[in-house]
Amino acid sequence: MTNPKESTHKKIAGVRDMLQSRLSHSYLLRFIDFPVIDEEKLYVFYGILEQAKLEHKRKQDTLLSIMLVQIALDTHELISLDNIENESERKNRQLTVLAGDYFSSMYYHILSKWGDNGLICTLSESIQEINEAKMAFYQTDYTSIESVFDNIKTIESILVRKVAEHYGLNNWSNFGTHYFYMNRLLVERKKGLIQSGSDVLYKMAATLLSVKDAKLTTNQVSKVRIVLDSYISHAKKEMDQLLHNHSELHHLFQKRFEYNWGLLGIQEKKMAEEG
Repeated sequence: MTNPKESTHKKIAGVRDMLQSRLSHSYLLRFIDFPVIDEEKLYVFYGILEQAKLEHKRKQDTLLSIMLVQIALDTHELISLDNIENESERKNRQLTVLAGDYFSSMYYHILSKWGDNGLICTLSESIQEINEAKMAFYQTDYTSIESVFDNIKTIESILVRKVAEHYGLNNWSNFGTHYFYMNRLLVERKKGLIQSGSDVLYKMAATLLSVKDAKLTTNQVSKVRIVLDSYISHAKKEMDQLLHNHSELHHLFQKRFEYNWGLLGIQEKKMAEEG
């Protein structure tokens, strides 16, 4: 008898291989890093499409298309806003922009073969809304830290919410919103453990401490980490409740939630830092 968990991992591995093949553009990879495939989002979108009434090949292509949109958005987020100091940096920035556009164009090509104009429209609207929300995040001078995190949740929720609603799976819309938000906070926390700051930490520092400097001090980073940890703790409680109330989601995501993201490891690190 086939183990359902093993079958899930095998199917997702197949889509991951397809993604890696499409992302392996020899010229681009001479100048930019290989795009990161967000495993958590891959699993969530897989879960959504498992409940959608699609034949296997179309389901596979749909998951591939959604992840290409996500990777395109993530690639564009890597574009540096710093002043360009040499030709190498100029080329890297230009090719990062082109790479994101190239990855984005693939989703349209794949879905157009299926004549799936409805999902093409949904993904196109998602890209527009996400870009607008990101612009608001970077350009707004926030007066409250709650607004910073509300905007982060909005950014992280748009794609999963619109895809879930497209297939009439509202339970996944709510779950995906919280899961992706938690995912983002933990990513930012991990970034903060190995570098002086991240976009989110800088925005928090600007809001909490009125910091406008290009580089945060160790003390400033420590203060915003404490606040970030409090939001992670609150988000974890919300996720625990959601997983408790949705048994069909519990088995697939509980271990990923607790162990893959190393939440306990982050807490232990935090205690060591503050001790």
